[in-house]
Amino acid sequence: MVTIVDFEGAELSDRFYAGDAGRKVGVVWHGVDWMLKYPGPTRHLEGSVPSYTSAPLSEFLGSHVYALLGIPVHETLLGIRGGLVCACRDFETDDRHLVEFRSLKNSLSDDEPGFTEAPSSGRSVVLADVRSALHRIPLLDRIAGVTKRFWDMFVTDAFIRNVDRNNTNWGILTGGGKPELAPVYDNGSSFFNKRTEKAIAARLKDPDLLRQDALDVRSCYVDDRGKPISPLKYMTSGQDKECSKALERFMQRWEPAKFDALLDAVPTQSMGVSIMSDEYHEYHRLVLSVRYQHAFIPAWNAVKTTLENRTND
Repeated sequence: MVTIVDFEGAELSDRFYAGDAGRKVGVVWHGVDWMLKYPGPTRHLEGSVPSYTSAPLSEFLGSHVYALLGIPVHETLLGIRGGLVCACRDFETDDRHLVEFRSLKNSLSDDEPGFTEAPSSGRSVVLADVRSALHRIPLLDRIAGVTKRFWDMFVTDAFIRNVDRNNTNWGILTGGGKPELAPVYDNGSSFFNKRTEKAIAARLKDPDLLRQDALDVRSCYVDDRGKPISPLKYMTSGQDKECSKALERFMQRWEPAKFDALLDAVPTQSMGVSIMSDEYHEYHRLVLSVRYQHAFIPAWNAVKTTLENRTND
């Protein structure tokens, strides 16, 4: 069973955290710095949305999916401090600091050829530009596995429907030694974190609606015309060898039963606070099952066929 930690008496740290997706509070727990992520308000959003997102659960589940796949990810716990929070262990130290990809990209000269938008634009999520930047930032050449990590995130984010990776939600650690990739972090926009309980109940009663959610696989990236990229179409095109390798790693490592066991281990309530409803549990179990069976398995079969045909040509 997942332990729900009581953070009510935890000492506040002197650390503060950026972001637009809800309140974040720094605390010290067992001598270690943790960031508590609260549900984000949705009053600025239109349509049928809850008053607050389910970001704590989304962060916890999304991060644990990465862990199940063997991809380095920040440590997360579920806890209580004035309500449900997701505690994220702070991986920065006094001499190790996070440098976001946005800042790294901002170091590029705007005279660099082959970019759709200004190479130095940290906001640009044109996939072709991001791919080019990965190979033109000198510091990244000194760090092993950068391209592999990028495509692992591309595939995994598609699976958990994390639509907010962009250039600020991944990076490297510098200072106090050799630069290295930071663990994957900021997964709170995954798992339909703005889906209402009413909408979840409706989808559990309607297989067509549930299937729509399962096959609604998106990405934060766009093509050179600004059109959103469909991750599944991009994967199945076979146009990027590293993307195909990432999909292969995902298919080799993903074990649906382990995710089901994770859901089963989260209690419905603790300390008088609702943690995960039975409907939320069943909805996400079904969505990921259908997505895996009817989106990712066919995508991988298509990629294998494409690669085999190229080999035979």
